[in-house]
Amino acid sequence: MKRKKWKWIFWGGAMLVLAGIWALCFRPATDGQCLEGITESRTVSCYALEVPGVDTLFFAGADRDSLLDGLSARREQACRTFYAHAFFVSYSGRLLTVADSMERPEEMRRRTLLPLLRKEASAVSERMEVYRQMLAEMDYYARTHSVVDEGFHQVMAHNEDIKARYEDLKQCQRTIDTVLKGADVRARLQAERTVQVRNASGSSSWVKARLLCQEVRGVAVWQTADKQLPSGIVRFRLNPVPYTGLHLSSHRYVLWGYWGHHKFGGQLPDSVASAIRVRMENGKPEIPLVDGVDGAPVFGRWGNLNGMWVYGRLYTAPRLYVSALAHDIWFRCLWEDLKGWSVRLWKDVLSLWGRLTHEKGGAKGAELGVSVGQLSRNLLSGDYGFYTQGGRTFYGQLSHGRPDGDGVMRYPDKTVYSGRWKQGRREGFGVYTDTLGRTFSGKWQTDSLPRGRRRDADGLYTGFFDSHLEAHGEGTYQTDGGGYYVGKWKNGRLDGFGFALFPGEVVKCGVWARGAFKGEQMLYHSDRVYGIDISKHQHVIRRRTYGIDWRRLRITNLGHISRKKVQGQVDYPVSFVYIKCTEGQTVLNPYYLRDVRSARRMGFPVGAYHFFSMRPAVRQAAYFLRMADLRRGDLPPMLDVELTDRQIMAMGGKERLFHEMLIWLRIVGRRSGTTPILYIGQDFVNRYLLSAPEELKAYPVWIARYGEYKPYVHLLYWQLSPDGRVEGIKGEVDIDVFNGTEEQFKKYLRTQTVR
Repeated sequence: MKRKKWKWIFWGGAMLVLAGIWALCFRPATDGQCLEGITESRTVSCYALEVPGVDTLFFAGADRDSLLDGLSARREQACRTFYAHAFFVSYSGRLLTVADSMERPEEMRRRTLLPLLRKEASAVSERMEVYRQMLAEMDYYARTHSVVDEGFHQVMAHNEDIKARYEDLKQCQRTIDTVLKGADVRARLQAERTVQVRNASGSSSWVKARLLCQEVRGVAVWQTADKQLPSGIVRFRLNPVPYTGLHLSSHRYVLWGYWGHHKFGGQLPDSVASAIRVRMENGKPEIPLVDGVDGAPVFGRWGNLNGMWVYGRLYTAPRLYVSALAHDIWFRCLWEDLKGWSVRLWKDVLSLWGRLTHEKGGAKGAELGVSVGQLSRNLLSGDYGFYTQGGRTFYGQLSHGRPDGDGVMRYPDKTVYSGRWKQGRREGFGVYTDTLGRTFSGKWQTDSLPRGRRRDADGLYTGFFDSHLEAHGEGTYQTDGGGYYVGKWKNGRLDGFGFALFPGEVVKCGVWARGAFKGEQMLYHSDRVYGIDISKHQHVIRRRTYGIDWRRLRITNLGHISRKKVQGQVDYPVSFVYIKCTEGQTVLNPYYLRDVRSARRMGFPVGAYHFFSMRPAVRQAAYFLRMADLRRGDLPPMLDVELTDRQIMAMGGKERLFHEMLIWLRIVGRRSGTTPILYIGQDFVNRYLLSAPEELKAYPVWIARYGEYKPYVHLLYWQLSPDGRVEGIKGEVDIDVFNGTEEQFKKYLRTQTVR
């Protein structure tokens, strides 16, 4: 009788153990557990290339062009962060995620590095040249502006950023040169792996993990550093068969596995269920944490784990099972799982007991709302479910039939939102992908994104959005090629005040309209250097002749032809004077000699200019030099080019014009001992100057632009108005401003005048 009793006890215990093992290993998860169990893995990694006695270089890896991705002398600059979905598959803290998309060995030796470094040396030189040009542009801006100018601080802040990047590349170049000369080096991969764990309160933290094994562009197996499943986290039952006894697959195959690293089974097909696609069975979609990130698990209609999406391919449950056990013996993994499950169950029981006996007299379990069945999964609020309505499909937390909590919505136009919801609206942090493939991330409010980030094919925008998710208001845009803009936006285009600097372009700090740069809206004040240019028109007005009182010259009005931002009262001294001398090869200003001598007597820096015509430039230059009274210390001669399009065509086109202009400038430059100035209009700059020879572009430029905005080219003087007023001169006068400070103007007078 006793033997029979012990026999029943033995078989009863064995059945309980088997039932526990089945519940531990094969029982399907509920919908709530499916959603709660998905977490996120993060890998922060880079290679460290240490060169003794020089420096250490860091890079993320080698890209498709055989260049070192993210090369920098600063580790934080080179580190690459890779995110993917992840989910735990054991109580011992083992989890499945996606291997990094880049194939990167643990170590790269000199033989592998040398070809990469040779190619990188050339790329570094090219990037340094781009930064040199950008720094030169900002240096020019700094020399010609002051702190009172709008946007000055933004330009200088970007200047410091580009300087830091340039110095970093300079350091990289020195180190690469040392390696190429024969230093024996190797690069070692440094990787920090963490897994996000969300608590019942909704807060999250990152738990350290280590890599057990991985496939290239495939599945990666990790394990937490403490070899335990984090508290409150669900683990998925990773079955060798994707369908349990509740739902058998019509496919037949032989189970396979590993004993250590040795196969003992037969063969497994690539796909075990053709019906398993991006969506769950029975119309349920997969549950991505952040849409577009690989690693999302795929579940069957009973909640069993059917597979995992990795780089657009479905890894079926048997393949995941093999991957998860490839690093160790199956029985050892099972034993670790049993130990982890026992430890976790004991901790949960103690935690429940502590909560029940926390207060005197004890608190009832019903009051706490805690059951033993809830101890091993997250306690997030809300029911879990899915629905399809009007072409929209949602899976996540629901409240009264509406999205409320975490969830994913797929819209009829194939756009996707993944993140937080509140009463059916997007509320809280989320990521939205539109039909163009752009991703919008940030904190949503009542179904709109007031401020956040947008990533597109060209770069990253950070700032404010309108209701249509177009950039609107303050925002910053950085292109992958090094371009930068910060300022105002309207309906997705640059509109308002802003600063932009793109490779190969000048600094554009001013007013934008509908994506086009209008120009800089300068602030005029008494600290700027003003001057005038005159001709016979300041003497002959409506057939009456007037003189100039050179002792009383003072600028009292900047003109009314355009709006100007003026600080204080306009009462500026005249700092320089240009006087028309000749035109073509026959016309002479009859007042030239009288005016130039009077200006010299009163101590004004004075210069002469020639009005260019269609005549041969050699004759025009000779005529100017014969008639001009050039003296040592005078301002450089100026060539005034105001030909119409018809006149340019009559000359033989712009190439012929450029040739003739260069002849005049060379001849006059040699005779005067200084570099002449080129006077042109903004229209000439836009239509002709860009295609001019480099020699012509090298001459200092005087721009005539009477609009509201300053010309956006390198210039020496700007003729800002033709209708200014000057005390001592009758009628309207051309008002000019030197593009620089008073100290720079004094230096110009010392170094660039007639010899």
